[in-house]
Amino acid sequence: MEQLMINSAIAEKPILFNGDMVRAILDGRKTQTRRLIKPQPFNGLSNKEAIKQIGGLPAGRSLYQEINSAWQSRFVDINCPLGEPGDRLWVRETWKPSISHSCAMDTCDCEDVQVEYLADGSFEFFRDEDIAENWTMPQSAQEGNDTPSIHMPRWASRITLEITTVRVERIQDISEEDAKAEGVDGPESAAAQFCGWYEKPLPAFRRLWESIYSSDSWDQNPWVWVIEFRRINQAEVAA
Repeated sequence: MEQLMINSAIAEKPILFNGDMVRAILDGRKTQTRRLIKPQPFNGLSNKEAIKQIGGLPAGRSLYQEINSAWQSRFVDINCPLGEPGDRLWVRETWKPSISHSCAMDTCDCEDVQVEYLADGSFEFFRDEDIAENWTMPQSAQEGNDTPSIHMPRWASRITLEITTVRVERIQDISEEDAKAEGVDGPESAAAQFCGWYEKPLPAFRRLWESIYSSDSWDQNPWVWVIEFRRINQAEVAA
């Protein structure tokens, strides 16, 4: 995974979001993301065996709360691949770079680039000095097509997030409020429109999860990383 250091204390890593989730971040509706833990903890073990591994289950606490506490105290030796509180995530999204003036793309020797962000159709201009020296125009862009998010370089990313908290839980333990924080609240969200769950974030999030992972992924109730974040402005990014 691509990683660069802002300073000795803050790490940056890329994270992919589709257009719906990018719009939710821009709107301020998305402040959480859930990602599968790989490999799954206690894979193949029953809940009883899992409880034995973490030393018992106190009264009034759920299994996921106890495992989360065990992870927070490093009893469960597994690190979140996206980082820890204070680290940053730069968003990769579908984009379309192009030479910033009317020269033919395959012959012009200028280095200035205009980027279109497909999530909302906005544009941003980058001068030669802003662009990584070893970057080359993607073949898809040369052919006039959109470029997949995986190919977005750091300099073209317009969204930087700061991780505020990290925890572990099972996917079905998500609350109504957390489902809203995943960006599926309201009739304007893509998940709500697709599923018809205009005022029910939990079912909308379930359908969204299943559309990404598989139709039975919700029923499997896997362990997930829960990453909460805030969007930071360019001044903070440069600091």
